Amino acid sequence: MPDGHKWCPECEQVLVIENFVRTVQSASGYSAYCKPCHNKRSRASREKVGGSRTYHLTRRYGITADEADHLLEAQGGLCAICRTAAAGHVDHDHVTGRVRQLLCFNCNGGLGQFRDDPVVLRAAADYVERHRARQAAEGEGAPAPGPARRAARAAHR
Repeated sequence: MPDGHKWCPECEQVLVIENFVRTVQSASGYSAYCKPCHNKRSRASREKVGGSRTYHLTRRYGITADEADHLLEAQGGLCAICRTAAAGHVDHDHVTGRVRQLLCFNCNGGLGQFRDDPVVLRAAADYVERHRARQAAEGEGAPAPGPARRAARAAHR
């Protein structure tokens, strides 16, 4: 076989090495299959388990797309925390891996930033309440939360 070439067992062709997917899992540094064959095989694997959404959800969280849809329906389509935004993200316990519920982007990110630590989350809530109370006492008033705040800003324009 010429230097810089590799044989694909799927299409049975000798191709330039750049036509193969890079991987650290093989000694050569390239996948056994050329890119088109690799993609075709990957697509077939995903379809075998019910599509790419189920494939992703199963690999990442151990649930199917139907199970995620059931969670979403049970939550009325809304985030389990704020109950105002659409729930599109699977929340799971990072220690056990168990799925909890579905959250919106912001609530899911917030939990992640606070590392799912209830002590820190409570401290953050106390912090916000403390500062709102101080602002109210000083006559500044506390800003309205969420959509009401946006509506108030729009009214001032």
